[in-house]
Amino acid sequence: MNEQLAAAINGFGVFTSSEITQVLDRMHLFPVERNAILLELGQTCQAFHFIQSGSFRHYCPEDGGDTTLNLWTEQQWALDYQSFAAQKPSRNIIRAMEDSEVYELSVYQLHHLIELSPAFFQLGKIMGSAIPDDEILNVKLSPVDKYRALLGKNPKLLQRFALKHIASYLGITPETLSRVRKKMIEQIS
Repeated sequence: MNEQLAAAINGFGVFTSSEITQVLDRMHLFPVERNAILLELGQTCQAFHFIQSGSFRHYCPEDGGDTTLNLWTEQQWALDYQSFAAQKPSRNIIRAMEDSEVYELSVYQLHHLIELSPAFFQLGKIMGSAIPDDEILNVKLSPVDKYRALLGKNPKLLQRFALKHIASYLGITPETLSRVRKKMIEQIS
């Protein structure tokens, strides 16, 4: 039994060991190579993905660039919330940023679990864990405060993702992020 995955599932409710086993039996682990697409633009999101190892970027392609919506690493759930909830084609992409491994639970497997026991309705809370962090992305915060919030909540993102993706995630330009980082270093010195 994958203890980390079992703990992540238990984070959404109280499940018996038998129920955890039922969920784990329906999930399969598979590798995702660096730069591979987990969810393509226009594809309907049909599954939850639990990141065993690696990192993923969830972004919206736009004319001349793109906007980073989420940055995920180990022990997090990855999915396109809007596409999954509405079962409509995604306007976004989920791409592996490094060689990764993910567990997958399809919407069909989730429905089968719910048929077995209403306790599995609690797994729907996984969707909420994949929604961007409002505290970090609050448009009213200054760039410095956004960066501080990111450092306080998830500093490992800075070691795993390109600064241009971090800046996009925070809703600031790479140049602004460079100035913020320089200013914070100067304050420490």
